[in-house]
Amino acid sequence: MTRMFSSLLEAVRDHVHLRLDDSRYVTIRPVLPSDLDALRRFFAALSRATLRLRFLCPVNELPEQLLREFTAVNQRAHVAFVAEFHGAAGQIVAEARFVRSADPESAELALVVADDWRRIGLGTMLTRILVQRARFTGLHRLCGDVLEDNMAMRGFAHSLGARLSQVMRHGLVRLSLDI
Repeated sequence: MTRMFSSLLEAVRDHVHLRLDDSRYVTIRPVLPSDLDALRRFFAALSRATLRLRFLCPVNELPEQLLREFTAVNQRAHVAFVAEFHGAAGQIVAEARFVRSADPESAELALVVADDWRRIGLGTMLTRILVQRARFTGLHRLCGDVLEDNMAMRGFAHSLGARLSQVMRHGLVRLSLDI
C-alpha cells in the first residue's frame, strides 16, 4: 500500500483504486449527490456501537436531512470521500469528510469505517487523502471530537501525529492534527 501513497496524493479529486492490506480492493472517490441511497445503506449497516462513536451519542437512524447534507459537498469548504468495495457495486465501506469551521485555518474532521473493514489501512488512506485536500484548500489543522472512551480512534489519531488539544465536557476530547 505504501507505493500507492504517491498516487493518492495526486488523486484528491479522482477515483483511486487500492488494494488493502487484506487483499480486498476498494475505490476511493469524492461523495456525489447521487450517493444518498448508498450512504443511507452504509450508515444503516453500521453497528450501534460504531454509530455512537461516529456521532458521539446513541443513534438508531440518521435523519434524512443529515443524509442530504452529507451529499451536499462542494469539495472546498465541505470535502467528503467514500470507499466503495469492488466486489459489490455501490457498497460504501467507509466515509471521511471535513467541514471548514469559523477559524479559517481549521476544519472539523469525521471518519467512519464499517465494522468488518477496520485495521486494514482504509482509515489511514482516507485520512491522508483528506489531509492532502486540506492542504490544497489552505487549511493548517484538522480537528475532531472523540468520545473519551474511544481508545481505538485516539490511538489511530495519535499514530497520524494528532495531539489531544482539549478535554471537553460530557466525556469528549478534541484531537488536533496540524497539517
